[in-house]
Amino acid sequence: MIFKKVSALLAALLIASGCLASCGNSDEIETQPGETNAETEQSSTDGAFDYKTADLSQYITLCDYKGMDLVKSVVPVTEAEVDAKIESIREEYSHYEYIYEGVVGEGDTVLCDYVGYKDGVAFEGGANNGAEVTAKPDSGYIEGFAESFVGQEPGKEFSFNVTFPKAYMNEELAGQEVTFVCTITCIYGEEMIIPEINDAFAQENFGCATVEELRALQRSELEAKNDYIAVTEMNNTIFQYMLDNSTVIKYPEGEVDKLYEKYSSTYKTYAGYYGMEYEAFLEYYMGTTDEELKESMRGYVLEDLVMYSLIDELDAELTDEEYAENLVNLARMYDLEAEEFEANYGEDAIRVTLLWSDVMKTIASYGTVTEVIAEPAPETEAAE
Repeated sequence: MIFKKVSALLAALLIASGCLASCGNSDEIETQPGETNAETEQSSTDGAFDYKTADLSQYITLCDYKGMDLVKSVVPVTEAEVDAKIESIREEYSHYEYIYEGVVGEGDTVLCDYVGYKDGVAFEGGANNGAEVTAKPDSGYIEGFAESFVGQEPGKEFSFNVTFPKAYMNEELAGQEVTFVCTITCIYGEEMIIPEINDAFAQENFGCATVEELRALQRSELEAKNDYIAVTEMNNTIFQYMLDNSTVIKYPEGEVDKLYEKYSSTYKTYAGYYGMEYEAFLEYYMGTTDEELKESMRGYVLEDLVMYSLIDELDAELTDEEYAENLVNLARMYDLEAEEFEANYGEDAIRVTLLWSDVMKTIASYGTVTEVIAEPAPETEAAE
């Protein structure tokens, strides 16, 4: 679980960028300047409310969380799902014929590496290895970028200058001329190469001796994901119980206001990118109103009040070694590498998420967990 307030900001960034983008982390969202004087004694040095050091007992009283009767509902993995996974591997490893000679024509797609430089210094977000670029206008890149690949040859480094649009969302690059240095690995041909999933393929790409070993590996990964989903659903049930039954004494109103300002400011910015009114953006993309947005900030603050109260009461902590190990496991559940997952969500948000999972596990250990086998999806649906 990535907490709701992190997910909401990610949603806005996804809308604006069309891809996962690093939006910062939960601490950055929570630690904005301007805390009210009444809350200064519970605040960090920059004036932001600090859940880790504040006396949260003046804001919330946790409900009793021991002795809960919980259900962990695990969906078994079917043969059809394993078949579908093997087929997805075949598709993943399918590719157009690689051509290593000749020149790039307009409309050709190439596999390439590139690095962007501004004033001779590589700029953030301007490099990519193994990028696919189709050499034609309107290919999804800024004007002049993809077109510059026409006439180039695989294996030979080349460079060109382009200018970012004045309305580009990165203000440091907007309207600026930059230089890209590129190398084409190959040109894609017209023939699609579809691999045969045999023992040799399993050995070369997965270190499995046979296809059966590959199938067993994929089954175990699917089972791990289903178990992760089951545990997460149970944890959500625990946390929702805590939210519903804990008693709020008062809210840190300065924090509620700051979160509202943070979110409304972000949404207003992205509304501007789309040429929309703020209220229309909220309704169309976020499914809410400004009034509902402000009220929802109390829910976000309540999450943190409960979460950090539990961390303190249960003396929960996460070492760097535990973080590194769990980061790999968590990223795998989303079919991402650890570095990419961390870049998408931010280390602080992931640390809080992992702590949340550990705290829910502790609460579950105080109660009774009944594991049930849920009905699997019909095989025809799983195969699709």
